Amino acid sequence: MKTKLRTKIFRIVLIILFAIFLTMFISNKYGYYEYKKREQVTLTQEQIKQFEEDIKNGKDVNLENYLENTNKNYQTKFSQLGLNISNSIASVVEGSVNKVFGYISKFVVN
Repeated sequence: MKTKLRTKIFRIVLIILFAIFLTMFISNKYGYYEYKKREQVTLTQEQIKQFEEDIKNGKDVNLENYLENTNKNYQTKFSQLGLNISNSIASVVEGSVNKVFGYISKFVVN
């Protein structure tokens, strides 16, 4: 009974990994990544042209007007919860390690 469950889980994991591989392979084969990078370069060139045009027209130029905000926040409530749990565990482990080594150092120093 256990082997059937393990076999099913293994097959499901293998199918999911194969689907991920296939998706990445196809997107790489058809140039999705290169398309996205070219799109970023085009936007940058458009921003440069707009900057130069504004300088020619004598407008007040501020660099922040031409830069895109690339710091996107992709954090969800679930990832925030995971981060909080991780930070809590890290602080507990750090405190415990400091106490243990503090206790050991008392014996070593004396």
